[in-house]
Amino acid sequence: MKRLLSTVLLAFMIFGAWAQNKTKMTEEEKKEAMEQLEVLYQFETGTAFGEFDSLTENQEFKQNMLPWEKWTDKFKHKSFKDGLSRLFMCLDKVFIEPNKDSPIFCNLMLRGKEEDVSSYFGGRQGSGLWEKYYHEDENGNITGFCKELFFDLETDLQLHLTDKQGKPVYILPDENIYLLEGGDYARNKDMLNIWFGLQIPLTVPYQEIAGGHISLSFYMPQEYDRITVPIKDFGNKPVQVTWDSKTFSIEKVDSNGFIISTDAETLDKLRGMDCLYHRDGNWYEPSSSTATTGDLDKILKNSIGKITFEEWLKEKSIDPNNLEETLKHFMGDEVSEGNDGTDATGVMGKHYRTALQGDSLLLYMPDEKRRKIAEITVFAPAEGEASRLIINRERCNELIEWLCTGKSSDNKKQTEPEEMEEVDYFSPDFQPAKPINPQTGMPDEWHIILAQLLRKPEEAIEQGITGRMTAEVTIGADGVVSNVKINGDPHPLLAKAVYNCIYSMKFVPAKWKEKAISFIATVPVIFN
Repeated sequence: MKRLLSTVLLAFMIFGAWAQNKTKMTEEEKKEAMEQLEVLYQFETGTAFGEFDSLTENQEFKQNMLPWEKWTDKFKHKSFKDGLSRLFMCLDKVFIEPNKDSPIFCNLMLRGKEEDVSSYFGGRQGSGLWEKYYHEDENGNITGFCKELFFDLETDLQLHLTDKQGKPVYILPDENIYLLEGGDYARNKDMLNIWFGLQIPLTVPYQEIAGGHISLSFYMPQEYDRITVPIKDFGNKPVQVTWDSKTFSIEKVDSNGFIISTDAETLDKLRGMDCLYHRDGNWYEPSSSTATTGDLDKILKNSIGKITFEEWLKEKSIDPNNLEETLKHFMGDEVSEGNDGTDATGVMGKHYRTALQGDSLLLYMPDEKRRKIAEITVFAPAEGEASRLIINRERCNELIEWLCTGKSSDNKKQTEPEEMEEVDYFSPDFQPAKPINPQTGMPDEWHIILAQLLRKPEEAIEQGITGRMTAEVTIGADGVVSNVKINGDPHPLLAKAVYNCIYSMKFVPAKWKEKAISFIATVPVIFN
């Protein structure tokens, strides 16, 4: 499509330059002009996007399930359900580690433990990622990627690392990124060590990483907005359709499919839309579809009338035998038509070659709203900081419920009714609970307060005990800690020190739209 539009623009530039110079055309220039005119003819009539097949020629594919049902269908097997639960167990322990096989790779590892030792499954390495999912900066350097990875959850990664010279570190484009997944027995074999990870190639060796962090986010499976339009409503006049905030017209075009016409802004909102036909209790997808935008009057008239190139030239008053003179008039008419001050609203449209028999037409498109499950900041080892996690546990529970019931979410109106507003932990309207600094009396960051108050027990120091853990701290709307849960199986001496420290702290409660709410904070703790 982009190449065709570029060709059309080039044609107008050639015509315009020639018309201004008004020199006599050579035979070669006449030949080139006719070729460019044919490109304009194809673009204007829609033939550049394929012939409009008849109803009998178009094939169809029966749909066993609708797009929004496909995610849960993949998780009918118990192993997949268990796998997603394992991933959630690993979100609060994420590390940047060296790769033992190559110095140009680093491993971003999510680690956890599972009590069900019967689920041992060894280690696996997934295939490489495709380049089209990469994020790039203005200079073309690869800074991250976004792709459906772990259990088809949309995974967004952004690299913010620096080397020893203070320069940014990027993803090396000539190497693949690989998925890692595995589990093995702990030392006493009463528990499993489990992990998920990414093997990422870097533009500098791992040893050259001096600081920075990696941001990792997970999102809920794709949801869809949709609307069903009865085909019997199609007649000689366009059918007006209101879909959320979008209003447009649908017009039946014989057996060739349908036309959607609306203003340019709404048309842009419909750009990601697809359709299915319903018949005899089943849904069918056309084998092919053609979409284009342009002047609907011209597209409709020419596509239905099957106008030939010669007829189109005659309609435009272009005479191949008198090309110089008639082409000048054609260019003048096109310029005056483009500057006549008329509004293009209402003439832009989209033609779909989706001619199938059916009783109704289902239009659907992905919901633009991305619902984040978790956001993890993983610091380079040189920073000396544990990873930070913000997790929406309500959405985690929603995913697990989908898997247990086998019923997927329908659409955003049903999953998020207005009267049951969900707290968006990633919105500017949300403020997390924060501990109060005893020295200043003001709220401060967790790692600063823990550095002041948390002390390693003398007995643990004498015995050389170290450990990592996470504390799930429930803070009520009154700013009082109601529960502390320690994860990670630390030594009892270390766990007790964390309990005593957190219960002694005071907090500013979390707020959602200026209203105090209860909140669960996940806090990493490291005893070296």
